[in-house]
Amino acid sequence: MMLVGACASYRSQPLADESGATAAADAATLAQVAATIRVPRLAPLPIPPHGPWNDLQLADIAVLANPDLQALRLQDKVAQAQVFAAGLLPDPQIGLGSDRPDGGGLVSAFGVNAGLDVAALLMRENRVQAARANAEQVHAAIAWQEWLVANQVRLLVRRCQYLRQQQALAAAAAESADTLVALTERAVAAHNARTDDLALRRAAALDAHSRVSALTRDLQAARMQLNQSVGVVPDVKLPLATLASLHDPSTLDVAELEGRALNRRWDLSALRAGYVAQESAVRGAILAQYPFPVLTVSRARDTTPVYTKGASLSFTLPLWNRNRGNIAIATATREQLHAEFSARVFDTRAAIAAQVAALQQLAVQRQTLDAEIEKLAVEIAPLERAASRGDVSVVTLESMRSTLVDKRIAASALAQAQSEGEVALSIETGGLAWH
Repeated sequence: MMLVGACASYRSQPLADESGATAAADAATLAQVAATIRVPRLAPLPIPPHGPWNDLQLADIAVLANPDLQALRLQDKVAQAQVFAAGLLPDPQIGLGSDRPDGGGLVSAFGVNAGLDVAALLMRENRVQAARANAEQVHAAIAWQEWLVANQVRLLVRRCQYLRQQQALAAAAAESADTLVALTERAVAAHNARTDDLALRRAAALDAHSRVSALTRDLQAARMQLNQSVGVVPDVKLPLATLASLHDPSTLDVAELEGRALNRRWDLSALRAGYVAQESAVRGAILAQYPFPVLTVSRARDTTPVYTKGASLSFTLPLWNRNRGNIAIATATREQLHAEFSARVFDTRAAIAAQVAALQQLAVQRQTLDAEIEKLAVEIAPLERAASRGDVSVVTLESMRSTLVDKRIAASALAQAQSEGEVALSIETGGLAWH
């Protein structure tokens, strides 16, 4: 009865109702809880309960609230349970038997034997090492997924901020285009402009409104993706802080970033731990080729009655199999993991170099475009004064203003690309590229 009482019992755990399982918490509640946790590789920041939140603060909230990460973190419990299971000693095997004779003058025979799997004892340390390495791999893999989700949220926050800026600029450009159409219509009516000029202005106005619609769709899609990544329902409007300032990529050292990535990237740590676990699997497969015995002790009585006791060893004779199949599988898997790690390191180095080059090129393009915008803004000021005196047509002034807005939208798009590129570089290096 004591043995039965020590056994685990079954308790069912039915799935929750679908509507309750998918309900998301209030963003303010998540912010309060997220303020108490720290995301690996992210700087600790205070999180105001009701916002506004910047990309780093929303990344903390997402790591806590993202439903996929919540499910993924349970794999850590499974891995720890596997470590526990690997360290358990094998249970002994007990055999009982009894025979009743048919003839008279004889007694009933019985037999009792107890066996123990010696191989399970000898392989225990190797199993524990493999399970611990596997647990480290799972933990690192979870941390890597948290890092990816956190930076996906950071990227979407920045995308929403810049798209909102571009949408406002595009709306101003569309309004300017409508003004140009109205002015040109009056000029055509006064025989001061050609009808083909009016057609061009109308086409430009249609393009301007189409751009506003496209940016509105992109902004809505980015907001939906952001809500999904953070773990809130689609109709929640997350309060976003102002735009994050851009950094100077000319100071980046590719070699230094590559070194930091090799030491800090959680996916590389997971691959290293997986390789250690596979090394243990190779050792275990090699040890399993040897004929480890099963030890059995027995006590018996026959019908005469004569009592006997004894011991026996049983083992598999390694003639043809010798566990060669499992050894080959374990060795080939180790080679695969070695090649996968080398490939991941190569891809990491290449991605960092490419991302740094792209950021530096974007910075140069932004500087050139900003200089053009500044020059154009200076040229518009005297045009406005001349237009107020009637020396320059309003159509010419509005055309210059429209050109300026177009360039500002292009500058915002370049800034968005650089801002998102900074987040992409953080992903590749496994930590914030700028502190």
